[in-house]
Amino acid sequence: MLRKSTVWLVVALLFTGCGERTVQKPHSGLRVVAMAPSTAEILYALGLSNEVVGVSRFCSYPPDVTNKPSVGGLYDPNWEMIVALQPDFVIGLETQKEIETQLKALGIGFIGVSHEHIDEILQSILTIGKACGVEAKAQQLFQSLETQLTEVSKHWENPPPASRTPPERGSAIVKSPPPEGCPQGGVGSHKTKVLVCVGHDESLSRMYIAAKGTFYNELIERAGGINACESAGGYPEISPEGLASMNPDVVIDILPASLAGASKRPATLGNFTSNAWRPHRAVVMTNDYTWIPGPRFVLLLEDFAVAIRQNHFEAE
Repeated sequence: MLRKSTVWLVVALLFTGCGERTVQKPHSGLRVVAMAPSTAEILYALGLSNEVVGVSRFCSYPPDVTNKPSVGGLYDPNWEMIVALQPDFVIGLETQKEIETQLKALGIGFIGVSHEHIDEILQSILTIGKACGVEAKAQQLFQSLETQLTEVSKHWENPPPASRTPPERGSAIVKSPPPEGCPQGGVGSHKTKVLVCVGHDESLSRMYIAAKGTFYNELIERAGGINACESAGGYPEISPEGLASMNPDVVIDILPASLAGASKRPATLGNFTSNAWRPHRAVVMTNDYTWIPGPRFVLLLEDFAVAIRQNHFEAE
């Protein structure tokens, strides 16, 4: 039976993106509530952990956010808790219009940012930094992520032909020209067709996939592949027949451990291949950043690039 609630939760959290907690003692200075996992991550990355006084129940990273009071879910916020926390403003996503309207009626400011594309994630860092008075630190984080993005994208658009092992994160990336007869964009003349699945039932009779124009499509292209789904926008449902017609070279199965059922939760976080999608090669990705379009997107881009690169080796 389709675990529908989990499927739709993943899709919803992608762009909006733990138990109840007690209210912490108030402190002086700025007070901010984060209504989405991605905005909480940005606030922490900007060194504003003490200023964060409440978070969405879906926030789990950095680990310290689990000690913050929960202000409810993405669509069922705990208004009493938010008011009790007395925030200067709430930071959420532009899509959370109903929350913005209600907060305005309560006399609480709302800052909405968009995280549907990489450039929007980067821009939101500057927006949040300015609102919180840490513009210099925001600019530093922006430039750091932009540099990492450029290096990783260039490396995997044209990976070293002799290297079958990706560089370790944080190591220097060695650039090299493409092998003779190999066009820019990958090994050989064939670009890997990638299908990203964000939810499915156990029998793979119903699957929800990332179409063009989505955050995942951008990662596919930056990692040197092409989207096997040619339709534009959103996360359509497909059948096994639809999967067969798309005929992807590799399926990336997004299954964050934090959202998986107990029986399906992997023992360790990371990526691993799966036989469930045969005859298609599949890589299951379980780290929590796979469904949070926030400042850790470079890690996910690297994961995509490795999966695509590995497909070339196995196809040789």
